[in-house]
Amino acid sequence: MAESTQTKNPLDSWRQFITDSERQWNGFFKEVLGTDTFSSAMNTWVEAALTMQRMVADNLERYYNTFNIPSHQDLVALGERMKAIEETLARIESALEVASPEAAKKLKARPKPARTKRPPAAAKSPNGARRSA
Repeated sequence: MAESTQTKNPLDSWRQFITDSERQWNGFFKEVLGTDTFSSAMNTWVEAALTMQRMVADNLERYYNTFNIPSHQDLVALGERMKAIEETLARIESALEVASPEAAKKLKARPKPARTKRPPAAAKSPNGARRSA
């Protein structure tokens, strides 16, 4: 009597459906993707995509050169050069600290450059009067 009063879990049928669907889809894709026709079609598509990518890159490079715009490679090279300069400066500063601590203190205590630009609220109008914000 206890067995007849127990209800079946409603999600069991859903789990079974999902499992069966996965098996069917796996079988379908195994049949389709495992063929030589699909393989050659994918190879052709990848070659076409790479050719297009190469053409776009070449055209962009020509465009950048025409209008004197730095390319990604130029910016990367510039960043690498700046990093090398910063590392060299760090080595010089550390060598200076070891050789002469007084000189290193003077180097670190340099005054900041004077601020010459005024904020927009302090700027004067063309007739010499101050603008109100």
